[in-house]
Amino acid sequence: MDNAKVSIAELDEKKAILFGLAPFSDGVKRLKRKTDLRDFVYTNLKLYGSALTHGGVERVLEGVTVPGVPVFEHRLCEAHRKLLSRFESKIEMDIEVDSIVLNEFCGILCGSDFTPYRTGAPCLYHLDFVPGDPECISADLAEAFKQIARTDFAADICRKAAAVHGAIVNVYPYADSFSEMAARTAMQYELVKGGYFPVDLELSEPDYNTIIAQAVKSGNPAPLADVLRTAIFRKLHMLIDAVERGV
Repeated sequence: MDNAKVSIAELDEKKAILFGLAPFSDGVKRLKRKTDLRDFVYTNLKLYGSALTHGGVERVLEGVTVPGVPVFEHRLCEAHRKLLSRFESKIEMDIEVDSIVLNEFCGILCGSDFTPYRTGAPCLYHLDFVPGDPECISADLAEAFKQIARTDFAADICRKAAAVHGAIVNVYPYADSFSEMAARTAMQYELVKGGYFPVDLELSEPDYNTIIAQAVKSGNPAPLADVLRTAIFRKLHMLIDAVERGV
């Protein structure tokens, strides 16, 4: 399925197959917890520009200091562990992503209780656009989340996750690369809230940037939604295989 688009119906069918194999062994439960965190960390750091491999991420999460990897990236790995815990508590209360939640996510990523919005309008050469007036960030985010709330995504949670990601990148509220990291975090939150799990997008940084640049220009989240559905399908297949092998 890697080279073909995956439909939401195919995901539902694959998910039904997995849950038809329940109850799951402790080994499968451990595998899911491990890959959820690893995939969440790895894809966010890789698209930030980190050279950490899957194995490197796992070593950091086990408490090992990986030579040549900046301290900041070691801290980011632990920040993602904290984020997954926050996901669970917010999902229990059925909380949607808004400006407050997004600021909380970004605060955890940057290791601060205070997450200031950017003060300028940087030229984002890799995305080929210049974000709007920094004085309008709060209003722009509020309008973006209202628009998402007005849209019916019930038939395809991947499209909602991609739309949330695109809306945040379009506003680009934070300095440095935190806007994109926060956008990917919110996207993964939507997947978990929708009954799936964090995924490894398996995109190179240039391919990711191309998809995001096109989404910003067109307002169409479909290409990123396609990537998400394929990533979820792969992970469902991996979990089914693990169950059938008796992990």
